[in-house]
Parts: sequence; structure tokens; C-alpha cells
Amino acid sequence: MAVGRSWSYAVAILASLAVVSCAQTDDPCKAKSRVVADDKYCDKYWECENGQAVQYDCPNGLVFAGKHRGVTEGCDYPWRSNYCEYPKVQINPPIGTEHCDWLYGIFGHETSCTRYWTCWNGTATEQLCIGGLLYNENAHSCDWPENVDGCQKHPLCNEDPNGNVPLGKSCNRYWQCQGGYPRLQRCPAMLVFDRRSLRCVVPPTDECEIPTTTLSPQEEEENSRPGQQQKRPEYPDGQPGRQRARN
Repeated sequence: MAVGRSWSYAVAILASLAVVSCAQTDDPCKAKSRVVADDKYCDKYWECENGQAVQYDCPNGLVFAGKHRGVTEGCDYPWRSNYCEYPKVQINPPIGTEHCDWLYGIFGHETSCTRYWTCWNGTATEQLCIGGLLYNENAHSCDWPENVDGCQKHPLCNEDPNGNVPLGKSCNRYWQCQGGYPRLQRCPAMLVFDRRSLRCVVPPTDECEIPTTTLSPQEEEENSRPGQQQKRPEYPDGQPGRQRARN
């Protein structure tokens, strides 16, 4: 008899704790979206299921961004749009794999300033900054070199830190070195880049006739500028499923 009363008392205590835990955040069953953020932890959220509030975890390294937002299942990178601001914190510890501090995220390369890693479910994919840009650890994207601390000058500009350098076989595009860092430039209309004088001149030159008005696929790829949103690469594992952590 005493054992039965003790067990009933324990169940009552657990039930009251569950009610208190749920009371600390908005009731998702009263929300129009049926999903709400946890009030303490960025990487947790609540969803209404069968009239009950159920807690979920975002994939490791991501935080709750709102229903139909983020890179997957309403979760996004913590640094994007300030989804994880003080006093909220991430409660789940990082799960690291090769090149990845968390299972999901964007991380700097160990040995290169022009490369970085995108991690999706623990699988790292190497990415390359083009157009003379370097990876900015703070912005989590490719950026102008002067905004990136700790990287060496680009080898393209070794001979002249403020000179011009030919771009492959292109007739109207070239590298312009500024303080040791290259920036992609285009000659004005109807001019071509002269590899001898290293400036834009009236054609023809030894290598180029009248320039075309269209870009080659290589030039289109290299015509990249900071501030553009990064495209999320395709990943072999596809979209991750939600990690459920019922309370």
C-alpha cells in the first residue's frame, strides 16, 4: 500500500514538472502556426500534436528560425538573422566530424584562405571563393580580402601589388591588384586587354580581335561579388529529419 502511494506521488511530481516546463513557453496549440520557439534554448522548439505540446531539437548546429524558415525543418544557422540572441543559448553540445565543428554549419578551411567547408549532417563539402575573394570567418561567406584578417597576399599579385594581371585567355577581363589582392575587372566596351602593356586598348592586339559582348561560361562563373547569398550545395544525404526529444 505504501509503495502504491509513493508511486502515485512520484507520478504527480513528474506531471507537475511537465506542466511547469510547458508553462515557461507559449502554448503551440494556441498559436496559429502550431509551432513556437522555446523560451530558453535556441535549438529547441515546441509543436502541437494531438492537442499536446511536444518539444523537438533542431539538427545539431542549427537553431529554431520559425515555421517554413531556415535551411531545414524551420531551423537555420545561428548567426543568420540573429536567431540565437542573449539570453537564449544552444543547449545541445556540438557533434564534430572531420572538417565540421557541428553536424550542420559553414566552417573555415584549415590551410587555405580561399576555401571553406559546408557541413550537412556531418558530411563536409569543400567550397572555393572565386573572383579574388577570401573566406570571412565572421561573415561565414566569401568577402573582399581587406575585410579578412590573418591571410597572406594573393600570389597573383606577387610581382606588382598594384598592377594588372591577364585572366587566362580572356580578351576583355583581367585582374587588378589592389594592395596585393586581385579584383576582377572588365575593359570598357569595344576595348581589349593587352597582355604586353597590361591595360585596356583599342583592338586588335596579338591575341585579341574585336571583343564579343557575351561572356564565356568561365567568365560568368568568375563574375562574383561579395554580398551575394551563398547557394546551398547539394548533399548526398538529402534533407535531414527532425531529431525528436520528447519531454
